[in-house]
Amino acid sequence: MTPFGLYLESLRRNRHLQQVQLADRLGVNSCYVSAIENGKKGPPSKFVLEKLINELNLDAQEQELLWDYVDQSKRTIRLPEDATPEEYTLMRDIRRHLGALSIEQIDIIRNTLKLSGKAHTKPRIEIRSI
Repeated sequence: MTPFGLYLESLRRNRHLQQVQLADRLGVNSCYVSAIENGKKGPPSKFVLEKLINELNLDAQEQELLWDYVDQSKRTIRLPEDATPEEYTLMRDIRRHLGALSIEQIDIIRNTLKLSGKAHTKPRIEIRSI
């Protein structure tokens, strides 16, 4: 499951909707809603996301969470143009371990990243997941 899939399911259930009902409101197939919720598909297009916001009347906080979960759930990682060769190698190593990292390993990586105090917000080079 993805963060976005879990959030979509939560929004749907909180509004007492079945997948078929949500799909009808969004103009998509119910199998598509199921695939998103189960993490088989990534977040939908911006058009569908905006329709979701309107159809479910999401408030500002729900919208902020929605966009954050969309970002967290992207299956494509983009590296900035100024990434170093070492950063490319690091990303390859992380990619190879995804799905098998323990919570402790994830915490160590996050804490290490916090040491620099800076983060890129607009990466530009695309690396497709395998």
